[in-house]
Amino acid sequence: MSVGYVRLCTLRRGTEEATGADSWQKRQPLVEKPSPDLRNMIEVLCLLLGRILLLLVGGYELMWRLRERLNALVIRSYDLWRSGTARELHERRVLADCRSQLTKTPQHLVLVISPVDAGVDAVLLSRIFDFALDVGIKHVSLYDRRTKGSGYVDMADLCRSTSGDTGSCLKWPPGPSPSKLESLPKNGQKSNGYVNGSHSPQLQLHQISASDGHALIADVCRELYEGRETELVQSLLKQKREALTEQISDMLSQRLGFEAPEPELGIVFARQTCTYGLLPWHARFTEFHTHPSGRHFDVETFASILCKYSRCEQRWGT
Repeated sequence: MSVGYVRLCTLRRGTEEATGADSWQKRQPLVEKPSPDLRNMIEVLCLLLGRILLLLVGGYELMWRLRERLNALVIRSYDLWRSGTARELHERRVLADCRSQLTKTPQHLVLVISPVDAGVDAVLLSRIFDFALDVGIKHVSLYDRRTKGSGYVDMADLCRSTSGDTGSCLKWPPGPSPSKLESLPKNGQKSNGYVNGSHSPQLQLHQISASDGHALIADVCRELYEGRETELVQSLLKQKREALTEQISDMLSQRLGFEAPEPELGIVFARQTCTYGLLPWHARFTEFHTHPSGRHFDVETFASILCKYSRCEQRWGT
């Protein structure tokens, strides 16, 4: 093999390697870091898109509230245009139709009001109490998370004209004033075909506060822990778990100060369904319905919620 031939092969191999390296470099993608100006432009665009989305959400929220307020204004104007007697007859007719369609009626209704709701006042609560009394509900609990300066309703003030009920259990409807009681005939005398002194149905009202929720459970558990050496707690620990759970439930009911069945139906006045810490051991069997804040609430709304409750299938929660 001549020296010239070896040099020719070496030169050809070097040329091929150089050509392959050049082609490999051409196939590699060119990844360059963005310039500072481009990076700043992208950040500005992202911030601008975020502001636009916030404006759209705020605009939608404002339009929704305006629509609900206008609807409520129209309905309330129509109610004011009608006489009180006509409005009462209409409500009784709607509730009578509702009762004829119900397959089950809740015995305990709980009302949950969100901290930011401004549409639920004492007048609306009074109407809801009347609706509940007409359909046969026995107990109504109010769980108002608002403060006293933002619309909080104290049922003790609402039912102050009753027979002087005190505590967390009140009566509805309010009783007649002392002047009216003096003007009424005595018991046993008839007036308009009815015997005076007969017992009229009443609604049991219960006021629930924020301290009656998880804080109350913590107090009861702390009390059981402090008395863990007693014979009662030791016997509960030796039994099944259900015995201890039942004991805790009984202690919680005693702390609440009223006896009522677990609520079967709950109405939440808020934009989203939230119980806000409502008596967690009582809400295992409750069917919750959310009424958006700002939307008008009338007898048709109440009847619709009862019909939905009548069609639902309730199961124990875990």
